[in-house]
Amino acid sequence: MKKLAQLFIGLAIAGGALYYTLRNVSMAELANSFKTIDHIYILPSILILSASYVLRAFRWQILLAPMQTMKVSELYSPLIVGFMSNILPGRAGEFIRAYLLKQRSSISFSGAFATIIVERLFDLLMMLLMFIWLFVFRSEVFATDARAMGLPVETVAVKFGQIAATLIAVLLVFIYLLVWHKEKFLTLVVWFEKRLPEKWANKVQYLVDEFSLGLSVIKDIRALIKILLFSILIWTAITVTFYPLYWAYDLQNKSLDSLVLMTVMVGIFITVLPTPAFLGSTNAAILISLHHIMGENELDAVSFGMVSWALGFVILLVGGVYFLMHDHLSLSRLVQAEEELAESDEAKSSKPESRR
Repeated sequence: MKKLAQLFIGLAIAGGALYYTLRNVSMAELANSFKTIDHIYILPSILILSASYVLRAFRWQILLAPMQTMKVSELYSPLIVGFMSNILPGRAGEFIRAYLLKQRSSISFSGAFATIIVERLFDLLMMLLMFIWLFVFRSEVFATDARAMGLPVETVAVKFGQIAATLIAVLLVFIYLLVWHKEKFLTLVVWFEKRLPEKWANKVQYLVDEFSLGLSVIKDIRALIKILLFSILIWTAITVTFYPLYWAYDLQNKSLDSLVLMTVMVGIFITVLPTPAFLGSTNAAILISLHHIMGENELDAVSFGMVSWALGFVILLVGGVYFLMHDHLSLSRLVQAEEELAESDEAKSSKPESRR
């Protein structure tokens, strides 16, 4: 019932976002727009977006290195299936990715999930830097009457920037304490554990130990520099993915400002509007970016959003299905993953001393 409720809420949000996107265009015009674009430019977008996942696999390899040396080719399956799993209720892609890695390596779920937290920290940092660049050097792009979620677009962007900066600060403090002041942090954990049943106290201790192991890469400055460089390459690829489509639709504004703005807006919308496979949230973000802010034709903006979303969805769906078949997995198996993880970690936490 919980999964069904999550799916219903996600689909309801997606439906509302799609209505907002499609309300001023006819389906006949939209269908015809797909025929008139220059399809030759779709191939470069597919290649660039696919390359971004390869770069993610290289970055993940560096993050996992302190726990286990793994080939990049071994990481494609959990990475792609994890991203594809965002079509599932609750968008549990990060949990699925850690779960799948745990099945094929000696790395624990908590350790794998810790590396994904670090990934998200760097991704959030890249988005925040692009957001700051827009506000410092191109603040005029937000001079629009467009509204999102009942608020002016500029207000939504600023609020997101503030929340992102706060979250980054909290994560940095948490990681700093756990990596460089682990003993003091564990003292706090022990104090907390005393107020829990023994079973849960062991579980908390086990999770903290494994999580801190997953964060150990933070102590390696050279590894951090590599992670930062790969993060820059990843977000450059994500941003440039849109550029061939600008030519496919022959948009008036093909500037860097427009590309960065769209990337930031899509990042904001898929974060605050948790829809399955980012359906609706991606489309609304692109409509606001291209039409309401950059002044492009509304039909082109809506069509552009549909094509962009479809490309990303198809790449993950094809890759995810391939690896599901290759690894003899199923969607029903992925839906059960969180429950199995809870049971597995609880069983292991009953013997925490054996892992120290």
